[in-house]
Amino acid sequence: MGITLIVLFVAVAVILAASVALGRDAREVESARDTEYLELEGTWIRYNVIGGGPAVVLVHGWLSSSRIWEQLAGRLAQRFTVYTLDLSGFGESDKPLSGYGIRNGSRLLYAFCAHFGLTRTNIIGHDLGGAMAVKLAADHPDVVGRLVLIATPADENQIDLPTMLWLVTVPVVGPIFYALGRVARPIRRLWMRPFVADSDDLTEIVVDDAGRSTPAAVSKTLSISRRELSRGRLARQARIIKIPLLVVSGEEDQIVDPQSVGAWAGGVDKSEICLIDECGHLPMIERIAEFNAQILAFLTGDARYLDYVNPAPETSDEAETHYVDEAGDTQPSTDTTGPPDDTVDLSPRPTVFEAERDNVPRVVRKHGGRYPARIPPPQAYPDDQEEPPTSSGRARREPSDEDFLPELPEDLFDWPETRREFGPRERREDDDTS
Repeated sequence: MGITLIVLFVAVAVILAASVALGRDAREVESARDTEYLELEGTWIRYNVIGGGPAVVLVHGWLSSSRIWEQLAGRLAQRFTVYTLDLSGFGESDKPLSGYGIRNGSRLLYAFCAHFGLTRTNIIGHDLGGAMAVKLAADHPDVVGRLVLIATPADENQIDLPTMLWLVTVPVVGPIFYALGRVARPIRRLWMRPFVADSDDLTEIVVDDAGRSTPAAVSKTLSISRRELSRGRLARQARIIKIPLLVVSGEEDQIVDPQSVGAWAGGVDKSEICLIDECGHLPMIERIAEFNAQILAFLTGDARYLDYVNPAPETSDEAETHYVDEAGDTQPSTDTTGPPDDTVDLSPRPTVFEAERDNVPRVVRKHGGRYPARIPPPQAYPDDQEEPPTSSGRARREPSDEDFLPELPEDLFDWPETRREFGPRERREDDDTS
């Protein structure tokens, strides 16, 4: 019995020593090139700038990096100057022992925007990166012009991690579990599988980024952010935001409760909610075209971007449509979808918000497989200017009753159709093979 106790004691001591050593792991950038790195708040931050036009800053979330924005950044770069960065502790930026959480992340974003002289810029934040963007907009209203929050928790209770990933954040043994996941890709795939609704959408970039941090960055970012979100502190501070706000969430999100959208949008006057069906925590990689169109429509105020994601259905396989050419003559056409989305050059329309609102956000939600069109009020155009046609030359489709939501109930999520409560969902049949 004595030998058994000694062996057990030694094993526990080794585990504790390893946990402490791994928990104090810190990393610095070895070769910081001026064209790719900035020293902000005493930390080397990896960044990238592409495109040209008004500025857009993309902020990734927990256990991720700026690589998650590759599809959206490439699309936005056609009309905007897109800034991406790896937050402290993630991606290819420095990974110090401290300096994590929403408050510190907001300070980093402010220093980033100040370095490039950005004011009234568009900021898009995912997950905890969205919470950092909210804090920035509340503390520095002159920096943020438009704000997009994607799967962003408004309270600590709205974060629900899978068991395998929760073990990484547990004190003492968490660093050991994270070290195992860093060297074993199958473990990282188990971590990230619940982040998407369909296992086929889980990309290698997402899996790789989950193992590029340190135990201190992973655990402290989450634990400190939970305290800062507790009791809805940040959501209450967000009520002072006076800028246009779009809140996006996947209806199948198992990491952040989709009902968080109501907490963010409910207190902001100029707000919209977009719920994407059959989508999990990562709409930027699960529903690329649909997500990009929603972002572009919001940033530019032009709903025509959505027309190419949801083309009008044909009445028959050989149905012939018509368009009006430059001379005003009607010509036959078999194209019902218009030019590819990546080649459309649409002029932005001003977004006009009502002067008085009852604080009920506009909800953008699919009905019959289509999103309702964002139809600007008549005063959005001068009296002598007609509403511009679509880029393909076809006359705009007149809205029908199906394009509008019924009167909003007091509870934004009390929809007529049956909705499942947030929580564990049944896996799809194809998940058994993943």
